[in-house]
Amino acid sequence: MIRSAYRVTLTMLLAMVVSHAQESDLTADPESSRELIRQWVQTERIISEEKSAWQVEKQQMQELLGIYQQELKLLDEELNQAGTSAELIDENKEKLEASLRQYRDARQLLRATITRLLPRMRKLVTRFPQPLQEELTTEINVLDGSNALDEPRDVLKSIIAVLNTASRFNRTVTLVEETRAVSDEKKITVKVLYLGLCRAYFTSGSGETAGVGSPTSDGWTWAQRPEIADEVLRIMAVHQKSSQPQIISLPVQLQTGEARQ
Repeated sequence: MIRSAYRVTLTMLLAMVVSHAQESDLTADPESSRELIRQWVQTERIISEEKSAWQVEKQQMQELLGIYQQELKLLDEELNQAGTSAELIDENKEKLEASLRQYRDARQLLRATITRLLPRMRKLVTRFPQPLQEELTTEINVLDGSNALDEPRDVLKSIIAVLNTASRFNRTVTLVEETRAVSDEKKITVKVLYLGLCRAYFTSGSGETAGVGSPTSDGWTWAQRPEIADEVLRIMAVHQKSSQPQIISLPVQLQTGEARQ
């Protein structure tokens, strides 16, 4: 604005000089003519300088305006991106909250299922023979733990492991050595042949004692049957492949409670 006012002042001065030239007799007063010309030239120089300065200033202002416009454009882009990011954050937040609700619902359902299954599993474990219980020591400890319901996932893993291992044991014939009490003061080492989870036969190496084992709700019970010692030794030999396969009769307890050879 200062330069514009200065430019108007110069224009007015030029008009005054021209008016003065028209009113004066240039030939009558050479000194006045020279002064008038000097002022005219000086005015033209000032106008030219102002014009050049204005062109430079105009160019600088245009460049500065371009910078401002670029900054505004970048700012608009950042604002748009910020708005998009906010929408993504809200969307991700909703997904996380939904997943959290599903996790809590699933955990509550799992806890309710474990609460129902845990007593049944503990009761089932008592029917397992000693070799199977020893194999499942870690899992049984988890099931019997006082804080089992606080860790439903761990309990579920243990239940699955128990069922899988018990199922495998029930499909196989297992021969192990165990210590058996034959009296209040005497214990001997016997070989025990488990036919899955339903029946077991034992005998000492010399055949001096033998018997039958069966599962109950309180654990396995063992009955002395010395008369089947030879048959038990023969079936163990077949199992160990030290004897040819053969038909062997052993006592089996039926559901009616009768014994059959």
